Amino acid sequence: MTVGLFYACKKEENVVEQSENLIEQSLKDMQLEKKIIAFRDKIDLIRENPSLKSGTDPMEIDSAIWFIESSSNLTYGDASSTLENYVIDSAFIVVPLTNGQILWNDVQVAYDKVIDSLSSHNAAITTNAKQLVVADISLKETDNNTVTFEVISGFATDGGYPWNNDLDWYWGFELGSCDETVGVGTTDAADIIAQQANLTIAVPGGNSYYTNVNIQQEITPFDVPTTQNPYGDYLLFLDYYTYPNHICLSTDEISYYKNALIDIGIIYLPPDKSVIKYYLWDDIIVGGPPPTCVVHMADIKYAIWHSSGNPPEEL
Repeated sequence: MTVGLFYACKKEENVVEQSENLIEQSLKDMQLEKKIIAFRDKIDLIRENPSLKSGTDPMEIDSAIWFIESSSNLTYGDASSTLENYVIDSAFIVVPLTNGQILWNDVQVAYDKVIDSLSSHNAAITTNAKQLVVADISLKETDNNTVTFEVISGFATDGGYPWNNDLDWYWGFELGSCDETVGVGTTDAADIIAQQANLTIAVPGGNSYYTNVNIQQEITPFDVPTTQNPYGDYLLFLDYYTYPNHICLSTDEISYYKNALIDIGIIYLPPDKSVIKYYLWDDIIVGGPPPTCVVHMADIKYAIWHSSGNPPEEL
């Protein structure tokens, strides 16, 4: 994806099981799981009895988002999945409002639509192995009568990435490896840096799921200056580009920016949360004279993980 930005332009680790807190948090997680299951049970009851009086009870929008997201992840998500590849998809659902709140009958319909969208995302993935890792439900817009939720799914799949990168890669534009033998038209250095960083994310042990999912979006190089980068002035890649002289990142540069991306994750880490996924993409900065200033941009997704008493159900 290439989008114009307007700024002033200046010139190997294994997956680790994060299991030490499972016993310590088990009682707290057990209580939380009971709370989420009670919500799910009420949803089932209302679905089976649409004329139930409690179906007209109101719920705040934020509470509806939290319970729908948490129940989706508890029921179908597996935060401990070790499948190496990662596929994301999204959908939007519109929910009616009554006096600025959502009635339980409409919460039930919204929950079912979320699960339907996750099932659709799941069905669209054609790999042999796949597992929902996280569902992220967020508020996109609201008016007097409706609220729109965005449903973003993250599925782990097989056909994963190599543990260690041994190639130089062009900076962006899906130009592939610098020797033009791999990934031309599909992959570039931004992809490889994110892939390698994601392979270092700790995987919780046992049955587990995420709640309170959020994302730090559009982190630019200018947000993360540093004096420690031997290749530039920022923790994210920034350089000049003059066509057709494509910029090639060496294995050492890719290793540096992978570690720097992990450091950025720590910089923006919210209290009590863990990194779920790093996203990185190439971009260009327009508005100045040639040569063009080219950059990498980052999103980082965070959440709170919990142990669960049950494995996930199939979508």
